[in-house]
Amino acid sequence: MNIYALPAALALAINLTLCLVVFFDNPKGVVNRVFTLLILSFVGWNAGELIMINSDRHSIALIGVKIIFAGVFLFPVFFLHFSFLFPQKFTRFFDGWRSTLLYAGPVAFLIPFILLLQVDIGRVLEIGSIFYYVVTFKGPLESHVLAIVLSLIGLGYFIWGVVNLILSYGQTKITRQRLQILYLLVGICSMFIIGLVLHVANYFFELGYSFFFVASLYSLLISFFFALAIVKYRLVDIHFIIRGGILYSILTGLVLVIYVLFIKNVCDILAKKFETTSLLVESIFILVLVFLLRPLERRVEEFIDRFLYRDRYLFRLKFFEFTRTLLNILDLQTLSRATVEFISQALVVDKVGMWTLDGEADSYRMTSQTGFLEERPFVEESPFIAYLKKSKRAVEMEYIKNYHLLQAEVKEMITDHIALVVPFQWEEGLLGFLLVGDKQNRKNFTIMEIEALEALAPAMAMAISRALLSQNLKRKDLQMMQSEKLAALGEMAASFVHGIRNPLGIISGSAETLKKKIPEPVQSEMIQFIGEESERINRMLTNFLEFAKPKPPTFQEVNLKDILGRTVDLISLPARERGVEIVQEYPQDKVSLFLDPEQIHEAIVNLELNALEAMPTGGTLRITLTQKENKDVIIRVSDTGVGIPAGKESKIFDPFFTTKEQGTGLGLTIVHTVVKNHGGTISVANNEGGGATFTISLPVPRGMLGCFGAVGPAPAGEK
Repeated sequence: MNIYALPAALALAINLTLCLVVFFDNPKGVVNRVFTLLILSFVGWNAGELIMINSDRHSIALIGVKIIFAGVFLFPVFFLHFSFLFPQKFTRFFDGWRSTLLYAGPVAFLIPFILLLQVDIGRVLEIGSIFYYVVTFKGPLESHVLAIVLSLIGLGYFIWGVVNLILSYGQTKITRQRLQILYLLVGICSMFIIGLVLHVANYFFELGYSFFFVASLYSLLISFFFALAIVKYRLVDIHFIIRGGILYSILTGLVLVIYVLFIKNVCDILAKKFETTSLLVESIFILVLVFLLRPLERRVEEFIDRFLYRDRYLFRLKFFEFTRTLLNILDLQTLSRATVEFISQALVVDKVGMWTLDGEADSYRMTSQTGFLEERPFVEESPFIAYLKKSKRAVEMEYIKNYHLLQAEVKEMITDHIALVVPFQWEEGLLGFLLVGDKQNRKNFTIMEIEALEALAPAMAMAISRALLSQNLKRKDLQMMQSEKLAALGEMAASFVHGIRNPLGIISGSAETLKKKIPEPVQSEMIQFIGEESERINRMLTNFLEFAKPKPPTFQEVNLKDILGRTVDLISLPARERGVEIVQEYPQDKVSLFLDPEQIHEAIVNLELNALEAMPTGGTLRITLTQKENKDVIIRVSDTGVGIPAGKESKIFDPFFTTKEQGTGLGLTIVHTVVKNHGGTISVANNEGGGATFTISLPVPRGMLGCFGAVGPAPAGEK
C-alpha cells in the first residue's frame, strides 16, 4: 500500500469500528441501524478509494470508482432517513415499509448510473502504476443525465435533512438533544465548507495534490467528526469549542516548533546519508511527538479552564469536593439531607427530592426534600422505576414524557415542575434516585450540569449502599439486644421464681403443721423455720432491688483495715461451725481511701460468705490487703474450696448466673457493680492447690470523677 492510500485506510478503519460500535450498542434500534448505514456509505467511499489507488489495471480501478460514487450518492439518502428518526421521530409517516419510499427514487437512478459509468483514469507518474479518478465521463448521454439527476436528488435530500434537524431543534426542550442537533448541523456545514475550500484551494493555488488525495483527506476528516460525536458524545457546548481551539492551537504550535527545529533536521541528515527521502519516517516522528505531548494536553485543558472559565472550574471542583464528603457519611438521613441541600445550592433550584429503597415495603420513599408539598412513594414495580433501573444516566423528563407506559407518572411530575431524574445504580440494583426541579432562572440545564450529576451518581449510590448496610447492621444489633434482654428477663424470672418457691414451700409446710395439735417444742421449731425462710425471701428481694436500681455510693474517708475487720467478725461464727480457719494479712500502717463503707462492707461479706459455702467440710479463708507506694489498693479473698467450674470464669459476674441450687445469681453481680462504681476492677482465678481467689483493685483518688460524682478530694499539692 502506497503513502497516498494512508488517509483512506485510516478512514476505513475508523468507520468500520464505528459501524460495529453503533450497531451492537442496540442492534434492534432503528436509529442505530440507520446511522450504521450512514457510516457504511463512507466505508464504501473509503473502500473504493483503496481499490482504485492500489490497483494497477484500469478495470479494477473503475470498480473502485463505482463503489465511491455509490457511497457518495447514498449518503444523502441515509442522512435524510436519519433526520426523521433522530433525536426523536420527526414524523411517523416514514415508519415501517413506508421508509422504502425514501430509497426507491435514488436507488432506481443509481443502479443504471453505476452500470453505465465510464470515467477517464490517469496515472501519478512519480510513484509508478497508481491510478486516480477525474470527473470526466466517457459513457453515453444517459450516464451524464443520471449523474445530474442523482446530484440534484442528493442535494435536495441533504437540504431536506438539514431542514428537519433545524425544525427538531426548535421543537425539542431537551438539553442533550438540542446540543446533539446543533453539533450535527454545525459539523455537517463545517465539513461542507472545509471540503469546498480544500478543492478550490488545490485548484486555484495549484498545490499539486491529486484530486483523490484531497478527497481521502476530506473523508478522513468526516470520519474523525463522527468518531468524536459517538465516542465523546459531547455534542457542542461553545465552551468546549473555544477551549479545544485554544488547546489544539497550543499543541499544534509546539509540534510545529519541534518539527522545524528537530525532526526536519534529523530527517534531512538521514536523507543525505542514505540518499533517499521518506515521508513515512517523518510521519512516524510526528506521531511519536504527538503521543509524547498527550500528558501535556490535560494540563493545558486545566490551565484554560482555571483562568478562562473559572466559574466552570469551580463548579466541577465543588462537585468533586462534595463527592469526597459523601464517603464519610454513614447515616442515611444525614446523607440525604446533605445531598438535597448541596444540589439545591449548586444548581440554583427550589425543588429537590431524594428517594431511597425501603426493602421491607418494596418501595422507594422520600428521605429528604426541599420544595415538595407532599411525600409521594414509588412502588418498586411501577413503570417509572422499571425505566430507571435500565437507565444509567441522568434523564430529562421531556425526553421520556411520550413513552406510553410512563406518560401518567411523568406528566404529573412535569406539571409539578420536575425537570431531571438521576438514578443511583449500584451492585444491588437501583438504590434510589434524585428528582430535580426547574432552575430558578427558568433556563434549561447545561450539558455540564447534567454531566456533573451523572458523575456524582456512582458516588451517591456507593454512599447509599454503605448507609443502608450500616442501617441494617444497627437494626440487627438492636434486634439481637432486644432478644438478649428478653432471654435475660426470662432467665431472671425463672431463677427468681425458683429461688422464692423453696422458702415459700417451707413456710407453707410449717404453717400447715402449726394447725395441728403438736408438742410445744415442735411449734417453736416451725415458727423458727417460718422466720428464717421469711428473712431469706426478704434478703432475695433486697438483692434484686439493689441489682435493678443500685444506690449511688456516698464517699467518705475510711480506714479499709477497719471495714475488713468488721466483715471477719460477722462471719466468724459460721466459719467456726464449718471448720474454716480465717487468716488475715494487713499492712501495719493505716490504709485510708475515699469510698462508701456500707457498700464495700456488703461486697466483701458477699465474697466471704461465697467462700464459706465453697468449703462445707472446712478449709482456709485468706483475706489480704496490700498497697505499695501510694498505688492502687489490692484486696484478695481466697479459699481452698471447690473452685470455679472450668469455662465459667467469664460468666461468674453475669446477672442470674449461679452454680448453687438455692442461689439467685445476683450476689457477685452486685459486688461487680459496687467495685465498678468505685472506679475499681474485680477478677477471679482458680488456685493451683484448689479453691479460688477474688481480687479487687481500688484506685487511690486523685481528684477524679467517678460514675456518680467525685470519688474524693485531690491530694495536697494537686489540682
